[in-house]
Amino acid sequence: MKIPFSYSIKSLFQRKVSTLMTVGSFALVVVVLMVSLAMLHGIQETLISAGSPDRVFVLSKNATTENKSQLPTMAKQAVVLHPEIKLDSDGRPVTSEEVVKTTYIEGLHGGRVQVNFRGVDFKKAQEVHYQFELVNGRLPDPILGNEVLVGKSIFESTQAAIGDHFIANQQEWKILGVFEDDGSPFESEIWTYRSNMIFGFDAQEISSIWMVLKDPNFVSTLIERLNNDRQTFVHAVAETEYFAEGMNSVDGYVALAWFIAVVLSIGAIFSAMNTMYASLADRTGELGALRAIGFQAGSVRWATLLETLIMAFLGFVVATVIIFFLQGFPFIAPIVGLGYISFKLSLTPMLVIIGFLFSIIMGGIGGWIPVNNATRIPIIEALNK
Repeated sequence: MKIPFSYSIKSLFQRKVSTLMTVGSFALVVVVLMVSLAMLHGIQETLISAGSPDRVFVLSKNATTENKSQLPTMAKQAVVLHPEIKLDSDGRPVTSEEVVKTTYIEGLHGGRVQVNFRGVDFKKAQEVHYQFELVNGRLPDPILGNEVLVGKSIFESTQAAIGDHFIANQQEWKILGVFEDDGSPFESEIWTYRSNMIFGFDAQEISSIWMVLKDPNFVSTLIERLNNDRQTFVHAVAETEYFAEGMNSVDGYVALAWFIAVVLSIGAIFSAMNTMYASLADRTGELGALRAIGFQAGSVRWATLLETLIMAFLGFVVATVIIFFLQGFPFIAPIVGLGYISFKLSLTPMLVIIGFLFSIIMGGIGGWIPVNNATRIPIIEALNK
């Protein structure tokens, strides 16, 4: 004979405060786990979709990031002469010499934010970064100093506006426009003319040279030749590979997210156990009576365990609703080799399933021990309590 589902529901309403606290503890754990994984998925989407297969750039030999690279003059002259590089209508190599510095910006609504400043010649940069698109405002003037374009992700996350001023490296800068780059990490940067980098950051040396190749099939050949050239002494990287390497950082974040979730889940499990122990202590006689009138111990055990599973499920529902409203919210995170990139929290069906299973497992563990102990008490002894 089975105990009605309504029995478990009524039992929860008899201890509203402890039920709500336990549901809250489950919700907290699931929110932390799902937010962490959703953020990581957002980062992965940003990095996976970034980069073009026909773009290559070079850094100084021992540099791993642009902001730590200083290319020698010989390299700047020799790199652009390789025949694999695409030529423009005037027969000149489609390349862009760029300066990158990482710094904090202050004075916008987003507070103090660390970003990459990129100094370029906009005409050449637009030829190389051909997915670049000015979506609002205008390009900076090379004569008027300290004018910038802001990537869409940084623009939105800091709630900036065209015409706003901010402070970077003890200099005041003015936002003239907003650009997109097909959702790449470039949208988390601030771009200006190279001349502004000289005065604003004392950046005299080129950080990187970007180039577009005639055919994506030439990428590996050119990279191998550049990396083995002892005269230029540079480190060449394919753009898609460069962004993909940022995924290695994400793996560490995934491990950290699960570690935090497991630690918090221990607290949630103990909360559920305390709730169930307190409830069952007052209901020992009731459980004994159910068994005395013919309900199997297994049915009583399942009906009581169901209470914990319901609390865990409600915690999952609360967490999912919270994540749903956070979906699409912009975040900024440091990625090794790429600096700080902006991305949006991305909730997927798989993450919902993970959150559901994790909450049910917590509920099962938290409820099983007290429920099993309570239903193993002999019927006569239980009725006397």
